[in-house]
Amino acid sequence: MRTLTALIICLTLTACAGVPLMPGGDSEDSLTAADASFTLKLPAGWTVKQKGGGEGGRVSILAHKDAAATGKGYPTMVIRQVLDPTPQGVLDIMTKDTKLDFSELWTVSPEKYQLKQALLDETSRVLSYWVVPRDGQDLEYYGCIILTGYGRVEMIGVAQAGTTAKYMKDFNQMFTSLNIAEKARFNPAQSGDTAAYLRKTYASALEREKNGLTRLAAETASWAGAAAGLTAQEKGFIGTTYVKAVNKALEACAGLTEVIGRAQANDSRAEMQRFAERLEEAATAVDTVQLNIRENQVRTSVEKSAARIKRMAALGREASKMPL
Repeated sequence: MRTLTALIICLTLTACAGVPLMPGGDSEDSLTAADASFTLKLPAGWTVKQKGGGEGGRVSILAHKDAAATGKGYPTMVIRQVLDPTPQGVLDIMTKDTKLDFSELWTVSPEKYQLKQALLDETSRVLSYWVVPRDGQDLEYYGCIILTGYGRVEMIGVAQAGTTAKYMKDFNQMFTSLNIAEKARFNPAQSGDTAAYLRKTYASALEREKNGLTRLAAETASWAGAAAGLTAQEKGFIGTTYVKAVNKALEACAGLTEVIGRAQANDSRAEMQRFAERLEEAATAVDTVQLNIRENQVRTSVEKSAARIKRMAALGREASKMPL
């Protein structure tokens, strides 16, 4: 296992001003963004497996020869161009977020993952990090986030737990070889305000969960209507307790989203916490319904509904910790 020295190498991303960007497409040992905003060098044994996929054609995937040899599909490097102006303060927050309290920024669960290392360069524009599973199983993420004029480039090295150190040199080599074109360089004046960015991020996440819960509620009603084996008691649970709990969750989510989205007041944290408590109560009610349903499809849909509501509550708790 390498020491912090390995991650410090990542932060020589003053190499963003490194080798001049050359015109043309990819070669066997390089990748150029579809919009020519960046280029990077591939270490030996790595190839471009996908380019231009994802929403907006902004995702590229690189794979090591071991990914095919082992049949596991890892290690890989996922490169995302995120078109979302990102203030420097966001990376400052992530560096200090040792417990992954702001899971929406990391997109991993703090219950399942822990932050092993995180370093920020002196400009607060390049963050390198290492996130590992708490139980030592599944995947590790060794990544780098570089702020750009249009948002950011996220380079995420993905490897099976326990194997990241083996590929760390290659990951670092790709991080440091990244060259941002002049037209895509970061401009602080256009990146926005950190607090506003966080409010928008969490409001969008809650909207996503609310839409997901609405779909699940319709699905649950459909399954329940079609299931021949449901007892009258089970139908009662779905038609009353479940419906009431979901409606309570949707109302609380809407209220929470409104509080997060507006200009922050001194009592905003307390409001967010109150809405989070209501969501937790709704999740408990849906969990109770799930325990009383035997039909598999209906029970699964109810279980997914509870998970959505719990995620809303967790987002509310996280939002209440935002810098106001």
